[in-house]
Formats: sequence, structure tokens, C-alpha cells
Amino acid sequence: MLDAWDWIYLAFLSMIPVVEGRYAIVYAITTMGADPLSAFLWCAAFNILASPLVYFGLSVVYTRWLCRINFISVVYEFCVKRVSSKNSKPLERWQELGLVFFVAIPLPVTGVWTATLLAWLFELEVKKSILVIGIGVLIACAITTLLTVGILRL
Repeated sequence: MLDAWDWIYLAFLSMIPVVEGRYAIVYAITTMGADPLSAFLWCAAFNILASPLVYFGLSVVYTRWLCRINFISVVYEFCVKRVSSKNSKPLERWQELGLVFFVAIPLPVTGVWTATLLAWLFELEVKKSILVIGIGVLIACAITTLLTVGILRL
């Protein structure tokens, strides 16, 4: 049985880059002996919670400090111009589905942090981005949980 500190630790793990919810679930089930459904719900919820925090954190950090660094502002402007150009029709058409699939793949660097950075760089609508990233998290965490308990096999 997990105590409150264990759940707090899992919440923290679910929100940090690289580990995120998908690997926190594996740790919770295999090492801590957590119930798979509880681990899935808890870790997925806190992983999704990371998205708005990262999005608004990026906005604050960029507007206060990073915009003053020439290289970073050039990259940011390039991304924004690239998306708003005439050649961005396919990107505009598939951006939400692309974010879902990107996050749904339970591999390193395809999680909430990277997807939120992409959504922020391309100035996608905040609410819609958080929603589709959340859907991707649920899919990735479900796949990870099912693999961990042995229902799915690779």
C-alpha cells in the first residue's frame, strides 16, 4: 500500500521531463507495487498538468529573459514565420492530430514537454494544444500500463 508521500513522489516524477507519466507508471507498478489503474490515473493526470505549466512558463521565461538572446529570438521568429507562411497549410491541417500521435508514442523525447514546446513555438491555440496533448498522454500512459501489466506485448 502506498502512502501519501509515495503518491506525491509519483506526481513529481510524472511532471518532470524524460520520466513523465509513462515511466512513472512503470516505476509505480513494478517497484512500488501500486495498483495499475490507480497508477495510470494518478500519473496521467499529473503528466497532463505539466502541459499548461510548461506552456505558461515558456511564455514568461521567453518574454522576460530569452527574447534578449539573439540566437533564441531568431529561432523563435523562424518557427513563427514558417508556420504562418503560405506553405504551412498541411501543418495547419494536421497540427492537432500530429501532436496527439507525437505524444502518444511512449518513447523518450515524445512527451508533454517537447509537445508543449512545439505548440508554444508554433503559437498554437493554448486550450486546444493542452487538450490534444492530454489525449496523447492518456494514450501513451494506457499503452505503457498495458505493457507493464502484460496485457500488451512487443
